[in-house]
Amino acid sequence: MEEWRMRKQFIEEICSEKGIEKEEISYGWISILKKGKIQKKLVNYNFQLNPKIAIELAKDKYSTYEVLTYYGIPIVEHQVLFNQKMMPSFETSQPNEILKNDKKQVIKANNSLQGKDVYVCQDRARKIQLVQELFEKEIEAVVVCPYLDIEYEYRAIFLAGEMIYLYKKQKPFVIGDGKSTIQELVEKQVSYLEEPIEGLDFARIPQKGKKVMVGWKHNLSKGAIPVLIDCHDAYYEKVRNIAIQAGNALELKFASVDVVVTKEKKVCVIEVNSRVCIHKFCELAPNGMAIGKEIYAKVIDKMLEEV
Repeated sequence: MEEWRMRKQFIEEICSEKGIEKEEISYGWISILKKGKIQKKLVNYNFQLNPKIAIELAKDKYSTYEVLTYYGIPIVEHQVLFNQKMMPSFETSQPNEILKNDKKQVIKANNSLQGKDVYVCQDRARKIQLVQELFEKEIEAVVVCPYLDIEYEYRAIFLAGEMIYLYKKQKPFVIGDGKSTIQELVEKQVSYLEEPIEGLDFARIPQKGKKVMVGWKHNLSKGAIPVLIDCHDAYYEKVRNIAIQAGNALELKFASVDVVVTKEKKVCVIEVNSRVCIHKFCELAPNGMAIGKEIYAKVIDKMLEEV
């Protein structure tokens, strides 16, 4: 279902079921919800819950890193490079100082969303080129992170000091049948694959039963797969505690917190978003539409709560 239509359907059904009055203005971009004396707005993805300063912090990846580090909350290391044409008053390191090693690093726009303008690279010259290409797109700042060998990535939905939902994200993969190429397996087994692993040999024929990773991003919008879990998951409580700490540190009311577990069993935040997108989750997860609607219902209840 189209993203806009899905959100609109959820809101209409929830308001009808809960006796909430709803009016739309600005061609449906803005919904005004009324319950008793309480009146709040919903603008596209944004519920009238988060304070402005919290939104500004969450959409700035480097600021998020600095705040969580200040409060002792584990988060993957971030280094920042400012576009001197756009941010001349901010002193910055030179790209070749941060990108001088031969290790894989993740390079991304400081305000990237849904895996856009995010790259992984090992070659030093290519890293510097990627930074310059991002600057040429008039991106104000670029962040550089170490590439982590991630075992699991979790997405926690945070609401008013609590975690209301948690699921895993699995990178895209195929299972060999002993006769089909990786390209043929992708066409049969993967719903879509936007950014495959660099250097992947699509002509190779994996052994029967062999699991082959074909994508490197955990973004559902890039082909990753949602995996439903419950409180018995081995990392449930640890992820829950870190997600709540992160949401509270940024003074958010509603957010998604992405937490990774590395192969070395290190658990840390990788990203926090105040703009919570659940469209792909609803499409891909078993019973995803019902789960998504329940999440929206809890958020609307909180937004219209008597103070």
